[in-house]
Amino acid sequence: MMLNRVGLLLSLLCCSVPGFAHSVRHVSMDGHAFYASGFNVEKLVNQGDTQEAERQIREQLALSESEQNQRASATGAHALGHISLIKNNYPLALRQFQRALDFFKGAREPLGMADLYTDIGRTYRVMGLYQSALGYFNLAKDIYHQQGRYDGIALQQLEVGISLRQLGQFESALSQLERALPLLRQENNNQATASTLMQIARVYSEIDKNDEAMLYLQDAAVLIDTLQIKTLQAELDYHLGQVNIQMGHFDNARRHLEQSKEQFNQLEAQCDVAKIDSSLGNILLSQNQPEAGIQLLESKLQQATEYNCTTLLTELHLNLAQAYLGKDQQALTNHIDQGLQQAIERGELLTQARFETVKMQMHEQSENYAAALNALKRQQQLEKQSLEQRRSLALLYLQSQLDVERQAQSLELLNKNQAIQLAKAEQQELEVRMLYASLFAVTLLVFLIWSRFNHSQRSRFLKREVRRRTQELESKNAELENAYIALERASLMDPLTGLYNRQYLNNQLPQEINRAQQAYLLSRECTLTNSPSDMLCFLLDIDNFKHINDTYGHMAGDRILTDLAKVMRSVFRPSDMLIRWGGEEFLAVCRNTNRLEAVALADRLHQGIHDHDFHVSQQHSLHITCSIGFCVLPLYPSEPARLDWDSYFGLLDECLYAAKRSGKDCWIGLTGEKSEAADRPTSRLEEKFDLPPTRVQTSLNHLSAISWAEQSS
Repeated sequence: MMLNRVGLLLSLLCCSVPGFAHSVRHVSMDGHAFYASGFNVEKLVNQGDTQEAERQIREQLALSESEQNQRASATGAHALGHISLIKNNYPLALRQFQRALDFFKGAREPLGMADLYTDIGRTYRVMGLYQSALGYFNLAKDIYHQQGRYDGIALQQLEVGISLRQLGQFESALSQLERALPLLRQENNNQATASTLMQIARVYSEIDKNDEAMLYLQDAAVLIDTLQIKTLQAELDYHLGQVNIQMGHFDNARRHLEQSKEQFNQLEAQCDVAKIDSSLGNILLSQNQPEAGIQLLESKLQQATEYNCTTLLTELHLNLAQAYLGKDQQALTNHIDQGLQQAIERGELLTQARFETVKMQMHEQSENYAAALNALKRQQQLEKQSLEQRRSLALLYLQSQLDVERQAQSLELLNKNQAIQLAKAEQQELEVRMLYASLFAVTLLVFLIWSRFNHSQRSRFLKREVRRRTQELESKNAELENAYIALERASLMDPLTGLYNRQYLNNQLPQEINRAQQAYLLSRECTLTNSPSDMLCFLLDIDNFKHINDTYGHMAGDRILTDLAKVMRSVFRPSDMLIRWGGEEFLAVCRNTNRLEAVALADRLHQGIHDHDFHVSQQHSLHITCSIGFCVLPLYPSEPARLDWDSYFGLLDECLYAAKRSGKDCWIGLTGEKSEAADRPTSRLEEKFDLPPTRVQTSLNHLSAISWAEQSS
């Protein structure tokens, strides 16, 4: 029962947090989502029913507190913080996040701390406190770096990219977002991938590349349609509305903003609703409807004050000041004074400069040119200070990046120094042993010389005889050894390609499989998901090889097989086992390799064959293609001994012939287990081999393009 209670709270932490670009899946909670199979909190949040989700969380939190279960209470506070962030109640969200952070600090759980640092940073960012937000993101990134969690590092790059975009650092923001995108796609984190695509689109829109922005938003829309998460759909409609405003397509902008407003209304996110209405008011002003626009903005000003939407309040004062230019001098002055004071209190230099611009225009209209000149000077000074501030923020972030890299280099240097000291100690011990052995040998030699002094003649004869016999024996032993090596090599090598054959694989494979499995069995408490202890197996088959033999002859086919062996040697390491499995099939087994390198190796092998000229004769060459299936071993780190070699080879064979059936000239591989919802349909591969949820990756455009074999009845 206690596990179910904790699991209910954890389930929300594995779902999305809406608003303007704060939807990200949590890293450290992935392993706990199965606890929540009996609850529907995540489903409620995805559907936009935050009120019922909050009720269920508070109910379970009350039970946890009555039982004095501090971990469940901290997790519940974390979950309520997310609900408060959804509803734009930022002070309450910060208090709840801080309560959870105090527990995880006391429990010394770094990944829990990193999650909360990320959430606190997001909250500060939507409050306009960008410097504090970047500081918390860097704290989280440092922890993920120490823990080797590349998925967490990618999420921090996304958060930093959003912050830099809002600060106007578009080039730096785009760099961070584009670095995060491939990592998130590799982790199949579609939710964070969709958010990254939307943020890249906003960067392009800010620099007036609206066509590129729309392309990224279309890619995000495809992902969001498959996720069915209301918060992401609301965010997408908001971004589509903003980009359409930039392009001057006001009807499309209004349609998307109205859809986003309806969804945020359901989420009770009043600040987000007011922000959308502010955009609608600006559309009215742009379409020469000043009275309707001003009326809408004035109503949102009261709502922003009521819900403490600080950054929106200042933006509304600025929009109203611009709308009242040349119309109502008193209202214009009031909005400038109030908005400017708020921007000064929060230290928003660029916003202050925009108010000074409006003030300058006001003085110009009243022909008070001295006051207009003073306002212009203040505007230029503020813009200069803002530029320096943004540069300092960028330098602060780069410095933190440098500190992380320096820390990693220091750790690597320490490990190298320890290895050097260990080698020196071993060398000194070896020298001492050699000294003792030398002393013993000298003593024994002296004793033998003294004891046999009277038999010197016979001793010399015996020595000569022993020397002669020894030389003969060494010569014969060397001949036998060379013959044995040649025989063994011939029995284990393929005579055509020079690669190993199946016999060699059968001799070496059992101990290598046992080593890979033992590495995980002995390290269950620190799961080796990012360790060079895996085996990677690649099964390759030349496409249309029979046609090549029939067209150019078997001698040409032999030349192609020999050239293919050279390509494989250039792709793989000397320590990897390269096997000619039979005919035009080859097998590569990479020992002591990180499973994260599997996709890159498959790409290198596939591209290497594409780029090579295969000579069928001295005058003619051709390009060939191949189909590749690969699998990591052990496939399931939580159950390393689940599959034996025959089962792994069956999976390899299935992946290879799925590649053949899917159009050839591609690769398909299995890279490990993945956590999925309980209602996820079982794939054909999992059903055929009775497998748990398994991660499949391919060079094809989409997993749905794979044509698996039908399961036999």
